[in-house]
Amino acid sequence: MCVKPIGRIYSASDLNLPVGSQICPGDRIKPVKGRTVTALCYLNGKFLYLKQSKIFDAPDECVLPKEKVELCTGLNPSRCKNTRGSDEEQNVPTLISPYGSSMLSTRPPISWSAVSKATSYTVVVSGYEFYWEITVDKTITTLPYPEEEKELQFGNTYKFTVLANVGDTAISSSEPLVVSVLTQEEQNAIAQRVKQINELGLDPDEAAISDLDAIYMSRNLLNETIETLKVLVLKRSQNPAVYRLLAERYLEAWLPNEAVREYAKAAQLAKSTGNFNELTRVQEGLKIIECYHKHKLPETTITNCPDL
Repeated sequence: MCVKPIGRIYSASDLNLPVGSQICPGDRIKPVKGRTVTALCYLNGKFLYLKQSKIFDAPDECVLPKEKVELCTGLNPSRCKNTRGSDEEQNVPTLISPYGSSMLSTRPPISWSAVSKATSYTVVVSGYEFYWEITVDKTITTLPYPEEEKELQFGNTYKFTVLANVGDTAISSSEPLVVSVLTQEEQNAIAQRVKQINELGLDPDEAAISDLDAIYMSRNLLNETIETLKVLVLKRSQNPAVYRLLAERYLEAWLPNEAVREYAKAAQLAKSTGNFNELTRVQEGLKIIECYHKHKLPETTITNCPDL
C-alpha cells in the first residue's frame, strides 16, 4: 500500500487489482480481455473507463482539467485579492457555515461565531428576487434553515450575512458570504458518483477521506465534504486522517480556529497509533496556521512564510 493512493478500482475487471483496491502511482491497469476497468481518479474526482492496459497516472487520463482555476482559500492565500477575511474580533460575528463558495444543499444550516456584547443576531439571506431575514436570541449561533422560508434554487447564487445587535441596533456585521448552488444537472452528476461509491461498501472513514472528498472537492464543494467528515467525528472515529482532513478543509474555508481544534485531535490519535505520516501532515498544517496568525493572513500573502 502506498502512502498517497491516487485512485481506486470500481469493477471486477482487472487481472491484478481486485475491486475496491486503491491504486498507487505507477500501477498498471490490465483489463480482462473484452472487459472495461472502472477506476476513480482522486486528482480530478472522475471515473475512468479503461479498456486497454496502461499506467494509471498517465498524463492523458488522471489529470486536473485545464480550465481548473486555483482558488483563494486559507491554504492558498497568495491567490487572494480580498477574502472572506478574518473577523476574529469579539465584536464582529464570523460566518462559519455554509462552508466555501459552492454547495449542493438548498436548505443549509447557518452558523456564526458569538459576539460578547450582542443581545440578538439577525441572519439575512438574499439573492435575485430572493430575500429573507430572521432575528434570534443571543444564545443561538446555529440556525437550521427555516422551514417557513423558500428554499434556495439550483444554479443560483446567494449572499449570507449575520448582524450582531444590541437591543434594536445593529452594532456589527459579518463579511458577507457568497455561495452558489450547483445546477440540477451538476447535482445529478455528483449524486451518481456518490451512489457508485456507496455501492462499493467501503469503510466509512476510508470512503470519506479518499473517494467522497475527491468527488466533492472536484467541484469545490467544501460544504459537503466538511459535513461528511463531521458525521464521522460525531461517531468518534479513531482515524487521525479524518480529523486532519477536516482541519485542512476548515482552513480552506478560512476557519483557522476550527482547524486547530481538529489538528489537535489528529495529532493525539496519530501519536497514540504511531502514524508518523499523519503526524507530519498535521505539523505542516499547523505551520500554515502559525503563519496565518503571525502575518495576519489573508491581509498579506503566504510568501511571508518562507518555511512553507
